[in-house]
Amino acid sequence: MLEPRPPTEETKMSASEQTSLGASRVVIAGDMTIYSARDWRDRLLIAMGAPGDVELDLSGVSEIDAAGIQLLVSLRLEAADSERVMRLLAVSARVAEALNFCRLTEFFSDAVPAQASR
Repeated sequence: MLEPRPPTEETKMSASEQTSLGASRVVIAGDMTIYSARDWRDRLLIAMGAPGDVELDLSGVSEIDAAGIQLLVSLRLEAADSERVMRLLAVSARVAEALNFCRLTEFFSDAVPAQASR
């Protein structure tokens, strides 16, 4: 069983959320890994519970693994099931690389900007 890593300066998470014009915008910084996926899931489900679309700014994500990718995919599917949109406004180079590696670029084609930030 994996033991959660204690937060270090590199693995600390931060998020900010704004709601405007019927959309919730969440800015995520830090790691989206197995060690933080549960916390991100809880925070993002709150945003998904608000009415309207959800916009994620992932430009501050420094590391992402399969757990982070799985979270993004499940949020995207949940949004589609409830006839809402989950957009990725900006992605870090790490996120763009992971989506490409997992062959999910097309799945997020309408969500990922043509030029990934960072």
